[in-house]
Amino acid sequence: MMTDVPSTVLTAVDDLFAAHGPLARALPDFEPRREQAALAEAVAEAIESEEHLLAEAGTGTGKSLAYLIPALASGKRVVVATATKALQEQLLTKDVPTAASAIGRDVRCAVVKGRQNYLCRKSLYGLELLGGSAGALFRTAEDADGFEGLRNWIETTQAGDRAELPFEPSATLWAELAVGSDRCRGRRCTFAGTCFSEGARARAGEAELVIANHALYFADLALRTAADGVTVLPEHDIVVFDEAHRLEDAAAAWFGGRVSVSGLRQLARDVERAAREAGRAPPAGPLADVERAGELLLGRLDPGSGRRRLTDRELEPLLELGLELGDGLSRLASALHGSGEDADALARRSLRLADDLDSCLVPNDLDRVSWSEPEALAWAPVDVSLLLRESLWEQPVTAVLVSATLEAPFLRGRLGIDDAREVTVASPFDYREQALLYAPHGLPEPRSPGYYGRLAEEVIALCRLSRGRALVLTSSYRALDELADRAQGRLPYTILRQGAAPRERLLERFRSDVDSVLFATSTFWQGIDVRGESLSLLVVDKLPFAAPGDPLVEARCERVVAEGGDWFTGYALPSAVLQLRQGFGRLIRGHGDAGVVAILDPRLRTRAYGRRFLAALPPCPVVADRQAVADFFGTSARQTA
Repeated sequence: MMTDVPSTVLTAVDDLFAAHGPLARALPDFEPRREQAALAEAVAEAIESEEHLLAEAGTGTGKSLAYLIPALASGKRVVVATATKALQEQLLTKDVPTAASAIGRDVRCAVVKGRQNYLCRKSLYGLELLGGSAGALFRTAEDADGFEGLRNWIETTQAGDRAELPFEPSATLWAELAVGSDRCRGRRCTFAGTCFSEGARARAGEAELVIANHALYFADLALRTAADGVTVLPEHDIVVFDEAHRLEDAAAAWFGGRVSVSGLRQLARDVERAAREAGRAPPAGPLADVERAGELLLGRLDPGSGRRRLTDRELEPLLELGLELGDGLSRLASALHGSGEDADALARRSLRLADDLDSCLVPNDLDRVSWSEPEALAWAPVDVSLLLRESLWEQPVTAVLVSATLEAPFLRGRLGIDDAREVTVASPFDYREQALLYAPHGLPEPRSPGYYGRLAEEVIALCRLSRGRALVLTSSYRALDELADRAQGRLPYTILRQGAAPRERLLERFRSDVDSVLFATSTFWQGIDVRGESLSLLVVDKLPFAAPGDPLVEARCERVVAEGGDWFTGYALPSAVLQLRQGFGRLIRGHGDAGVVAILDPRLRTRAYGRRFLAALPPCPVVADRQAVADFFGTSARQTA
């Protein structure tokens, strides 16, 4: 490690992570891990030298404590931004208290979420006064019951955070009653003193450690760039991006925009409500024009096509309708302006929607891409590196980017973080003893006739060998349904599938029903933690290349080519390698875990790039014979019949 920086925090880190040091006393089952200490030293050096750090820390390193302890020991204000709520909860309830105990003092910590996560007193009480009874306010009995539940909950909740609700309100009801950034008066509101959102921000202003998500951090960046004095997060010296491999997509989503039927309908409802509360008639003409033009424009989109890139030829017939909607939004903004704070906020929101609409309908180029979704138009920047360089990396804030699968050379370019230290810390797990990689020969190519039938037979055979206890990660919802349908009735275990219940409830069932088999896709590839026997077999149906035709991926590949690179080796392949590493990381979560990863894509064996995937995975035995899987589990291959 480098030693040409001041040693204050470095010395503290050495002492804190020592075999019999404060961290050992704070954790009863503490075992000194040189990997964790090495990561902590790298973080301390970056903080003291005020340099950015790209840190890849293998699963089991204890990375949260490795960045929390030096950051808190520095005495500077820290923001930790994560991609998932699960990690935020782990930090708040487990890691921050442990770090505080290790450094020997209380840590003032606050969690900040987007305003839409908090119940709005003004909205709820306003609807109550206007409607008299819940039944008169809402079209469905479900929303009427939900309103009654929220009316009771607001009297007892301390945080007003949707995540703490004992029931799940409909999306429409919550949109009506949540704090809205476009209609929130902030400290000027009548209920500012008891506002849940303002309370969270006030606590953040007094905290030395603030926990947020990636999207909220970028929202704060955008506000700071606007230079109007309004921010979401307090001033801070250090930002730690955990789960940093997801930063590029989070930044693209935030710096882009979207116009949807549901968004226009919500705008109309908010305008009507603001007018009622002010005792005025809503601007009926402009409002009707916006709703009609929006329905006409967005109704022209293919409702079943998913995300589909819009070619210049497809954009052309939408331009006239888009111009009509944009004019309608501008007229609505003019009608609202000057009619009070709520109306002015809605006017600004209308103009922002008009700007997003303009961006959606601009012909595609190497810098931006537009696409359609069911009842929505969207756009995003193709390359976020310059945006991040100017708004973040060149600012006087030390950034630490941490992930178990950082792929630093790849992400350095994608994120534009040129001037940064790098450190790679291996996992402390013994994968050669704890894991087995099964990659069979002879399986059909994904586009071959009878593919799903053959694939299902392999999955069923493996699940019998593992006696259930399996997570099957698929590349698409179609594959999920094909495999789960075929397994149902042929396996004597509980079959769980993504979409049948909320994510956390599914995971809880998977953990508690040890022999169950969970079929999942998309979000289950990363950010889940299932320890012990419940996850002993991880099945991957296909190498996780991005879906063909994904608008943003396609545009990124085109930009790589335009800059003289190769779209496959320069973007598609490293992205897929990173995703597979994330999936592999679901298996071994502790020193007592053991299991098999089965990759059922013949391209791992038959294509030259298969070696790139294998080289990126943790070192463990690779087998092609199902008998080796049976031997690993101590079962008989005859059980697969």
